[in-house]
Amino acid sequence: MKRFTLMWAVAALVPMTANAACVIEPLEPELQAAETVYVGTVVRSALIPSLDQLRSAATPHDRRAAIRHTVEPEIVFKGDPSNVGAVLSTWQYNDPKASKQAVFFELTTLMPGDTILVVADVSGRARYGLCTASRIWNRDTEEQVRVFFRRSPDAPESAVPSPGRK
Repeated sequence: MKRFTLMWAVAALVPMTANAACVIEPLEPELQAAETVYVGTVVRSALIPSLDQLRSAATPHDRRAAIRHTVEPEIVFKGDPSNVGAVLSTWQYNDPKASKQAVFFELTTLMPGDTILVVADVSGRARYGLCTASRIWNRDTEEQVRVFFRRSPDAPESAVPSPGRK
C-alpha cells in the first residue's frame, strides 16, 4: 500500500501534459453569443494539410490534421450560414509504417452524411469538437436549441419549425 501511495504522490509532482476531455458546456450562452446558428448536413470533408506535411511532422502532436467540412444548411435559427464558410475539426494522422501510433481521445469524428448544429462566432468561424458548441444534431441538442429560440425575443418565426420528429 505504501508503494501505491508513493507512486501516486510522485505522479502528482511530475510535470505532464494534460489532454483531458472537457465536460460539455451549457449550450445557451454559446447560442446567445453566436452570430450564426444553423443545422446542416456535412456534404464534403477534406484534409487541409498535405499528406506529405503530416508524414514529415516531428511529433505526434504536429500530426494533428485540420479537416474542412462543407455543410449544407437545412434549418437556420440565427444569422446567415453563407458567412460561415466551412466548419473545421481536427483529426490525428498516424503513419501506417510507423512503429508507434498516437491516440487522442478528445478528437471526434465528423464525416459526410452527419447532421450537425453549427454555432459560429462573430468572425464567422465554426469549429466542431468535443468541447465546442457545434455538435451532432440529436434529440437532446434539438430540444435545447428549440427551447432557447422559443424564448429568444429576436428569433424569427421561421427559425423554429414545428416539432415534427422522425
